[in-house]
Amino acid sequence: MIITLIITVITYIPLGFALRVSQPYRVEGKEGEVPLHCSFSIKLRAEEMQISLYKGLHGQEKICSSFVNLSEPYFTTDGRVNCRGNISSGRVDMIITGLRGEDTDLYRCEIEILFPPPYLRGVGNGTVVYIQETPNCPTASTVNQSQSQRQRAELEAVKNDVGPLPLLYAILIITSSSFILQMVICKWRASSSMAPMLSQKESYMKF
Repeated sequence: MIITLIITVITYIPLGFALRVSQPYRVEGKEGEVPLHCSFSIKLRAEEMQISLYKGLHGQEKICSSFVNLSEPYFTTDGRVNCRGNISSGRVDMIITGLRGEDTDLYRCEIEILFPPPYLRGVGNGTVVYIQETPNCPTASTVNQSQSQRQRAELEAVKNDVGPLPLLYAILIITSSSFILQMVICKWRASSSMAPMLSQKESYMKF
């Protein structure tokens, strides 16, 4: 009877201290920097924690990790990818820097309660982090500027009897069309690059 009671206490007491971690579905960063917020819920007052960030659907690649004493809740890490942030009232607010377009992936927060006992660990369901690259694509202003420069040069050529007027019109039409086509292709690539990540996240959430 006593052994059964002890086993029951050991089995069910830790359940009251379960650590649950939640994350937003998707965030978007620019110029290699993205904010990420991980919320956690526990019934005890944590004093020492370990905050880690993993990349990938199954969280195998550790991006950054930091030990945090909540008397000084600010933290920062070093490396190609840098994580800095602070912990306050059940929330970890991070700024991740040093990311590239190829780092677009699913990122999962891991939170470990080191003190006081019992040791607790929770992993978030993951956030799709989309890093927007700055493609070498023409903007509206650069298109207008380039077209103006080409038009001036071509008008000067016509004035100097370098070529016939119909050829000038053909060059202007081809130039305008090529810039518009480049802008359409760049926008299409930027929108389509996110589709595989979102579908991967949705398929993972079904499980």
